Amino acid sequence: MHRLLRSYVLASCGVALLVLSGCLGSPPTQFYLVPSLTSPDTTSPAGQRDLTLGVGPVTVPPYLDRPQIVTRASRAKLVLADLDQWAAPLHDTIARALAENLSLLIPTERVVLSPWQRTIDPDYQVTVEVLQFDRGPGGEVVLAARWSLLDRDGKELVLRTSRLSQSAGGADYEAAVTAMGQALEALARDMAATLRSMAPPARRR
Repeated sequence: MHRLLRSYVLASCGVALLVLSGCLGSPPTQFYLVPSLTSPDTTSPAGQRDLTLGVGPVTVPPYLDRPQIVTRASRAKLVLADLDQWAAPLHDTIARALAENLSLLIPTERVVLSPWQRTIDPDYQVTVEVLQFDRGPGGEVVLAARWSLLDRDGKELVLRTSRLSQSAGGADYEAAVTAMGQALEALARDMAATLRSMAPPARRR
């Protein structure tokens, strides 16, 4: 009886050790955020710091609307990286990166993300429809987006489609995400240049 019990305990411990070693040997999930500008661009002209800009909504296609980072193995094949994921929903990550970049590039200290409170009345609003945002088999990140600039009353002032590419500095996912941040920075520069070319909006009384 004791010999049987001892064999059972040893077998149970062996199974537990195998399970534990498997858990310890599993690589951890890596989480990423798209980097944005960290300091003002010294070449940017002074903006209107009392200008209020609304950013969003930002939409992404269904194939990107998932936690896993998506890359392209070919024109027809996508790869989902289960262990390399976004730290937040991609549409929210893109909106925040654009807002941070625009606040430095215009510059303005008053940038709000959609949806904002009813008491906030932005002078301009930027909406973005992302069409493509991924790294291809050649290591190049492509950002294709249709964006609009609206006035305070919701009237569309500008409608443009931008297609930007940025070479990743490495084959890993961190390099891809860094290149994606650079592509978003280029898009924000286009938006900021368009905003700076607009006449200052007349404030309501």
